[in-house]
Amino acid sequence: MIISRAEIRSAVAAYRSVKRKSSVDTLAFDTADSFERSELATAMAGLAHAAAISEPFYRKDLVDDLQRRIAEGRYFVPTEEIVDKLLGRLIVEAAVA
Repeated sequence: MIISRAEIRSAVAAYRSVKRKSSVDTLAFDTADSFERSELATAMAGLAHAAAISEPFYRKDLVDDLQRRIAEGRYFVPTEEIVDKLLGRLIVEAAVA
């Protein structure tokens, strides 16, 4: 996954705007409101969960290819990309702190 500088700036700006709002914007909910899931919705949720866990969480072909390339010594990440990721992470962590 490639995270561009623009995406990092966007994430930092979004975090700062949420942080400024604090809890002033919280909504008061009516305590009389309720939610009940129908039997059909419960069954559908169970099927969706079963389908989600039956498939691997990762793309096996991609992982296998990367493992093979690493084992063969043919996997290379440009230094500039590594530095960009590290600096981007530091910027986000500094903005959050």
